[in-house]
Amino acid sequence: MGSAGNGVEIRDVGLTDHSHAEDRRAAGADLSWMLWTAIGIGGIWVAVLLLSLLAPDMVSGSEQDHLPLAAFTTWFWGGVGTLVFLWVMGRLRGSATWQPIWIGLSVVTLAIWALATLLGITLPVTETGTDPTRIPFAAIFAPVGAAMLTALAGAVANVFRQGSGSR
Repeated sequence: MGSAGNGVEIRDVGLTDHSHAEDRRAAGADLSWMLWTAIGIGGIWVAVLLLSLLAPDMVSGSEQDHLPLAAFTTWFWGGVGTLVFLWVMGRLRGSATWQPIWIGLSVVTLAIWALATLLGITLPVTETGTDPTRIPFAAIFAPVGAAMLTALAGAVANVFRQGSGSR
């Protein structure tokens, strides 16, 4: 937007506008990644909390002592699921073209942990012995299964990422 002195006008070709648009797109993708990562982690830990509070206790002995097994074990498996989820989401960061993959992974993770919560709370307990011991197998194994399925979903998301052409 200036003059070179010989009657030729020099114009800015808008390179800064293009770079600003790319910066805005990258910032939007980064915010989307952070949002969906937070949603996935939040979903896992809401499920852990609900399982810990609402799952049936193991009841054993002649005095029918209650032991909240889910409250003891679910936290560990929630931590494993969170670490796997974060590791995979970290590999998905960096390209806006992978946005559908990280959104899909977060949605699948929410569904997995919601199903684990529902099964762990509602499935019946197994009753054994003359002093009825009640064992809540679903409350014990649902978080284990959820953590394993979260890892499987992460592996599938990684395959989709590699298949999208960028590495």
